[in-house]
Amino acid sequence: MTPYRWAINGAAYGKNAPILIDKGDRVRLQLMNMTQMTHPMHVHGHTFALPNGLRKDTVLVKPMSSLSVDLQADNPGSWMTHCHNVYHGEAGMMIALNYRT
Repeated sequence: MTPYRWAINGAAYGKNAPILIDKGDRVRLQLMNMTQMTHPMHVHGHTFALPNGLRKDTVLVKPMSSLSVDLQADNPGSWMTHCHNVYHGEAGMMIALNYRT
């Protein structure tokens, strides 16, 4: 956590490649938190299924853990996925989720 930098897929927003999906895909997102803080991860425009089947649009990812969630690609457009701690998103902990056209 020092220096104070946040990223998704190894780079801050604007330097990371968008996640590209096709309408109708069932997408598994692997949320990995290799920090000492809990991160509430949020996906715009969609809900996702937790391993127990519960549907959410935000989930807490505990420190030093990972969680797989399944998203049904049924809402075409350009969306954001980010840490819901606003200052983490502002520091780069977000990524675009874009449908291929």
